[in-house]
Amino acid sequence: MSRMTLIAAVSAAALFGVAGCNKPATTAANDNATTTTPMTSTNSSMASTANDNVQDNIKKAQEFVDNAGQAGLAEIQTSKIALERSTNPDVKAFAQQMIDDHTKANEALKAAANAAALAPPSDVLDDFHMRRVNDLTEDKPGDANFDADYMHLQVDAHNDAVKLFKDYADDGKIAQIKSFAAATLPTLEAHQTKAKSVNDMVKSSES
Repeated sequence: MSRMTLIAAVSAAALFGVAGCNKPATTAANDNATTTTPMTSTNSSMASTANDNVQDNIKKAQEFVDNAGQAGLAEIQTSKIALERSTNPDVKAFAQQMIDDHTKANEALKAAANAAALAPPSDVLDDFHMRRVNDLTEDKPGDANFDADYMHLQVDAHNDAVKLFKDYADDGKIAQIKSFAAATLPTLEAHQTKAKSVNDMVKSSES
């Protein structure tokens, strides 16, 4: 090989080496960009899922607040009617306890909702609970059926309330509302037991 040919070969090899070094660097950069994209997409998806979970938890907590507030308000209103119309001392004593306990519970519910940054329970009955009140007011004062109707309503209402509170106390995710549900549940269970007892007494007295 001549000296000129050797120099040309060395020069070509050097140029080829420079080009070869540059190409992998560009490819590596592209590879890094490609690898980063799925990670960014995954993080975005995880953030979206977490946000959906938070919103779902808030929605369920607000539904509990609304339903618990309606149940308590209906208890108070129907029990005020019972105080006016019943002549049975056991029924009247039960009605007074419902007014006292559910008034306290509704105040505690409002405080829990405020602490959890949720809307407070409504002070106006919805259609379903208003029908319960209206059904009771159809009985005239002194009507022999009033005590039976009121106590039957109390059994049904407390069966519903115990389930509502137990479900949220067990599975609720908003701490302030979960704590309220758990703290109030024993009182509702005591109401449920008492309602069944007074209801049975009223039915037996009618026999």
